[in-house]
Amino acid sequence: MPTLRSLLDERVQEADPRLYEKLDNGRVRCFSCGHCCPIPEGQPGVCKVRYNRGGTLFVPWGYVAGTQCDPIEKKPFFHAYPGALAYSFGMLGCDLHCAYCQNWVTSQALRDPTALSPPLETSPESLVRDALDQGAKVLVSTYNEPLITSEWAVAVFKEARGTRRAHRTYSRQHPPHSQHGHVA
Repeated sequence: MPTLRSLLDERVQEADPRLYEKLDNGRVRCFSCGHCCPIPEGQPGVCKVRYNRGGTLFVPWGYVAGTQCDPIEKKPFFHAYPGALAYSFGMLGCDLHCAYCQNWVTSQALRDPTALSPPLETSPESLVRDALDQGAKVLVSTYNEPLITSEWAVAVFKEARGTRRAHRTYSRQHPPHSQHGHVA
């Protein structure tokens, strides 16, 4: 049976070049979150989903850990569209380690070698279609820390452009300076 890590290693793409820099000795520095991890060859950052392969930063792509369509009142921006439905999606991994996390099973799955949180393969088109089918007015990147999966969220939000759906990230931290404008 494949490990969760090996399954995720198949669902990646190169990081947005604005979100990392190449360092000496094949290392890279990731700027997706406030940790600004210097990542050696063959290793992940603190989030466990952004990793260095051959001096190139690779990031999660093409899956979700879960989706849910709920009243927007469950989100911290309920005042923006009172009474609307919000379609939430998220991936595995997180750069935070909050003991009280309600999404621990997915956000911390890569820290547990016996974790059973398999990724669900999907595409931005499929997620937007599902949100539309469920009547959601807002798409939300959440569950884990969305900054570490911003390339995926941006792809989903771009797909939603033109559908007259709002999109948001539900983040627990401030993005580093290099992220400003990337996830907006």
